[in-house]
Amino acid sequence: MKKSLYRFLLAFVFCAGAFSQEAANHGFRSLHVDAGKVTGEIHSFQGLNGPPSPVMAGLPTLVKQYKDLRVNQVRTHDLMGPTEIDSHFDQADPLLTWLIPDDAQRAGVVTAGNASIVFPDWSADPEKPASYRFGPSDKVIAAIEASGAEVYYRIGRSWGSSIDPPPDFDKYANVVKHISMHYNQGWANGFRYNIRYWEFWNEPEALFWGGTPEQFYSLYEKTARALKSVDPALKVGGDAKAMAYDPGPYREGFIDYCATHSVPFDFYSWHTYADGSADPYDAVRISRNIREVLDARGFTKAENILSEWNLTPDFTEAAKERLRGMENAAFIGAALTYFQDAPIDHAHFYRGDAAWMGLFDLNGKFFKTAHTFEAMGKMLDTPQRLAVEGTDTLGFAALAGRSTDGNIVQVLISNYEIPPGFQPNIMQMPAAVLKTLPPSLDFSKMKVLPRRKDIIYRDNAGYTLTLDNLPWGKRAFTVKRYRIDKTRNLDLVEEKTGAGGVLKLSNALAPDALEFIVLRRR
Repeated sequence: MKKSLYRFLLAFVFCAGAFSQEAANHGFRSLHVDAGKVTGEIHSFQGLNGPPSPVMAGLPTLVKQYKDLRVNQVRTHDLMGPTEIDSHFDQADPLLTWLIPDDAQRAGVVTAGNASIVFPDWSADPEKPASYRFGPSDKVIAAIEASGAEVYYRIGRSWGSSIDPPPDFDKYANVVKHISMHYNQGWANGFRYNIRYWEFWNEPEALFWGGTPEQFYSLYEKTARALKSVDPALKVGGDAKAMAYDPGPYREGFIDYCATHSVPFDFYSWHTYADGSADPYDAVRISRNIREVLDARGFTKAENILSEWNLTPDFTEAAKERLRGMENAAFIGAALTYFQDAPIDHAHFYRGDAAWMGLFDLNGKFFKTAHTFEAMGKMLDTPQRLAVEGTDTLGFAALAGRSTDGNIVQVLISNYEIPPGFQPNIMQMPAAVLKTLPPSLDFSKMKVLPRRKDIIYRDNAGYTLTLDNLPWGKRAFTVKRYRIDKTRNLDLVEEKTGAGGVLKLSNALAPDALEFIVLRRR
């Protein structure tokens, strides 16, 4: 009788404890990681637009910060002069005025930009080193190299510069060829940086190209062939399309032209901003669409490159807090995790420096968005990818990995939620800008990715994580938890020890927030 009563009480206590734990974890996501099973490799998508050197007076040098973020590529777009062949900036240009409202600051950008382009005199001989002004561009490229990142060279024009096609396509292609010789083969007192990626233009269907599609194809063909004549191993592609989901002359038309004319074409690049959806999975859906377009045209080996992305393209003062804050930080964490399973070969966030939409303030201090990149950079220390069960594609994302020596296991959990009542936030162009646009440019007629209608958030108030089959067996280990939320910036929130080959953690983690967990063998 006593034994039966004892068993009953023991069962009651156990059940009560289990019920209590279940109640405490109501709404938590159950996650499971088998640390003994490597499923692949964690890839780096730490690419950025914007250099570690300042593009305007008053901005900081960020070489160390780029190293801390483990930036793997820097796209040379919107550098406002350096690395560009023939851009011209005008103080009164409506696009430039919209981007830089302050007259004095804009005047400085215009003066410095026009003094920094690589080929300033169009009548000069492209075969002669004296025709080139490499100094300003050399400094930018050197800073990127010093940060440990690879240069992804964008050929074309910055925001607010001239958009008319070059007057001589053959000469333009020859100039680009000599630029590659300067940076890769030492021509004109140059370097041997081995810059592999050469992206042709930026958003030609939007605000950066004033010619026809046929002119665009011709200039691309001449430029691509000129680059390949110097080094067939260079990767040449384009066209950095703004509205990536929209078919037409700068997607199917451009790709078809390259296929029909056997034009060198190593990658297709495109952009996406989630201003119409706030959905971190948009890029995955678009990348699959782009992959289908490429494969259907025989370009099965062409790379699929997302050369601009962010939560919103809104560079105005009103959007700064959103761009720098927790909503975007969690959005970035989820998106970077989803990229791991997308047909995306490289990605470049817009943008990384301390200019508009950047990751740092004027003193080089990290915004919350930079801390997300910092956490994802740390995940590269455990490149052997481990499967995570229990995540979704709606914003609750997790990435797990272990080190090659088996002494470290890490998990990064991103919990993002589209703001309740979200409405598309489409930037309204100033009247002065609208007057400069060609009548044929109608953004309302461009096809955009449909918003997902099945997004319902469940069990995202926190997580219950089980890590088993730890690679060091039952030996002791340390556990450190770091968090990014409204009040924390990748701060250490817990440190403890464990043993036995299994770890169970359960913590509240309401959106928007990130948790970075590090297990290390003792």
